[in-house]
Amino acid sequence: MIASCVAHIPLNRIPAHVVVVRGGRRLHDGLFLRVGDRIFVRRPAALTFSYGGNRYRIPHATIALRCRSLRIGVSAASRATRLLAVELESGEVRVRAGSHARKAVVVSAEMLGFATVKHSNFIVKRNPRTSLTSAYTLDEPIITADVRIPKLRINTRASYTALANAQGIRLNVWQFDLSPLQRPTTPAEALPPYWADGSLCAVGCAPPGLVPGWPLKPFHEQHVVRAGINELRPANLHVAVDIQANDLQAVYPIYSGRAYPAPTGSYGDYNIRVGPYIYWHVVPRVHSGQWVTAYRTVLGQVESGFGHIAFSQGSTARTLNPLRPGGGLVPYTDTERPVIGVPRIYADGRVIVRAFDPQSFIHKLSYLTPVLAPSSLAWRLYSSKGHAITGLKWAMRGSQNYPPGDAPIIYAPGASNPGFDCFFRNLICIPNWIYNLAGGLTSPLPFGRMSRGRYRLTVYAWDWKGNTSALDYWFTFPLASAATIPLNEFGPLDPQYDP
Repeated sequence: MIASCVAHIPLNRIPAHVVVVRGGRRLHDGLFLRVGDRIFVRRPAALTFSYGGNRYRIPHATIALRCRSLRIGVSAASRATRLLAVELESGEVRVRAGSHARKAVVVSAEMLGFATVKHSNFIVKRNPRTSLTSAYTLDEPIITADVRIPKLRINTRASYTALANAQGIRLNVWQFDLSPLQRPTTPAEALPPYWADGSLCAVGCAPPGLVPGWPLKPFHEQHVVRAGINELRPANLHVAVDIQANDLQAVYPIYSGRAYPAPTGSYGDYNIRVGPYIYWHVVPRVHSGQWVTAYRTVLGQVESGFGHIAFSQGSTARTLNPLRPGGGLVPYTDTERPVIGVPRIYADGRVIVRAFDPQSFIHKLSYLTPVLAPSSLAWRLYSSKGHAITGLKWAMRGSQNYPPGDAPIIYAPGASNPGFDCFFRNLICIPNWIYNLAGGLTSPLPFGRMSRGRYRLTVYAWDWKGNTSALDYWFTFPLASAATIPLNEFGPLDPQYDP
């Protein structure tokens, strides 16, 4: 059995340019590999072997076969499994998972990677000079984890690459590494859904007769979201949901009514209003006042070079969230939770924090699906004994679209979106979402009524589906040293043109 760590792995012969060292001595005619073997594969050779139903192909690498106790269960909290693992020191390992997919394992000094679906394929590489391990899947999702902190796990999907080094682990589209301070939220924290604030049309408000769907084929299957409302833009806080699309792809209305195309005044861009909905970045094929039928009439085509359309409901004076419960875009799901950075506390009680929202539904076009901004952020302050000193304070809440003047209140200096030019020219576009957590739309931390001692600041984040994350940050008051703004966070907001 693979878990026994005593497996003998059949090897018909040792190819040229492959060296197997066992007990300090080079093997010349071994018929099997086993735990403790160290293997050197140099080009042009390639070594292939299988055990436990999983196949490993090494085009060039230095590896070792070790008996390891590794957390490969469905949950990071699952009990460790003892198994024979391929340890990657340098080079590349290609894995084809068999019937015991989670035992298709490659481990390095920085990363643990394993399959989740049988008959899937993934590749792990390590550069020993930079102590960087990378891993990516060719088809089904894999799990990658920080080998030193196994609870720091990432679902790595096709088109993304997981990166791990001495600083931590992240995906190549992320702003920053996963923090060990982040955790799931609990029912005891009684967090409300971000949309449940009682404001007008935070939920519902669909027009009569609407059949929810998407304005691109297939109409009643989910499409990939590139941006949500309230993301930082030059003229406002984003008023629409951006939907990934191929250039020149046909765009359809989700609601029947009369169409009214209009130029936006930017880059020869057009939008088309039908009822309460507006479709942006569409070359019109309808004339003003023309009756259009939901999911039948072609409104126009995605403008060349845009790689997406924007979809909004309402007017520029009052825009609704199309992803709200009862909104127009259905189905919509997301199983990934938001990611929260370590907050920085200032002497006046202000707090800034980074955060972003990974997505579980992604698709590569000419660019990789980016992370979104979180829908909402909030905080609570607790005593050292866990008693809440403040209520839940909302730094931003996606139940509404904020007015443009709130941009410098919600976002901290240095915050930026990648911009239209990045998505037009580059494969990877990474935003830098930095928020005024306390001291923006909320009051600062209540230093004036705090006594000496230890406190816990808990940061909460919501995504557009309503998934939540929390991060617990402990500090001592009075502050031993207040945060200062590092160079990469100094300066004005930097909203790039990204319609």
